[in-house]
Amino acid sequence: MFLALDFLVFFAAWFFQAFTGFGAGIFIVGVLSLVHSPHVVIVSSALVNLIGTSFMSLFLLKLVKPRWDLVLQLILGSVPGIFLGTFLLLKLHEEGLKAIIGAFILAMGLYDLLVQKGIMVNLKLSERKLTTIGVGFTAGVFAGLVGMGGPPPVVYLNQVLRDVHQFKFVLTLFFTSNIIFRLLSYYTQGGMEHMDVRLVMSSVLAVPSGILAGLYLSRRVSAGRLKVIISYSVLALGLALLIESGFTTSW
Repeated sequence: MFLALDFLVFFAAWFFQAFTGFGAGIFIVGVLSLVHSPHVVIVSSALVNLIGTSFMSLFLLKLVKPRWDLVLQLILGSVPGIFLGTFLLLKLHEEGLKAIIGAFILAMGLYDLLVQKGIMVNLKLSERKLTTIGVGFTAGVFAGLVGMGGPPPVVYLNQVLRDVHQFKFVLTLFFTSNIIFRLLSYYTQGGMEHMDVRLVMSSVLAVPSGILAGLYLSRRVSAGRLKVIISYSVLALGLALLIESGFTTSW
């Protein structure tokens, strides 16, 4: 039963990731943590998502050239952030941190939605090296802590890149490096004991299938509409983290 559920979750998560450019991490962690240990899901999903980003990168390479300058700046910021996030994961109370991160992501999603709708166009982000590095650092902390570093670079790149395929390619390459450093961080800090090979194996067919379906559907949607969908998706993910942390029931 769990094997079928794992397959469906991996397929749906990577369908959504291919459609919007992000989101697989929090979807996988949020759902599979209900039936598996959260630490097992966070660590194992890193390898699952490496399969996904590698496959998606090969596919997008046929459509657009990557912006290596943005990718490298995001990576530069993410490396210390990943190690800090992993430290927090292994040492601190996870649910309280999830509530804080969820509120931050919710605010980012609302801000990006208002920019995409033209309401806060004067506060739209512009491409700067230090901003890109800072976004990478924040994403690294989120990735190491909750297995999901997407929202910060998603909001940033959704505003500074016009081409949707370019947006997805930069994110995918960044996520690939992010995952590699996460796995290294887990290995050096004793987190690999939570790796579940059976969970990883259930993703081998599900992930590529989800990617192909998601990319096919995204090419049928206009760039402007897809950017608004991405903003709503960030909002939804922030809300999901708040709910998962129990924040809404603590009042």
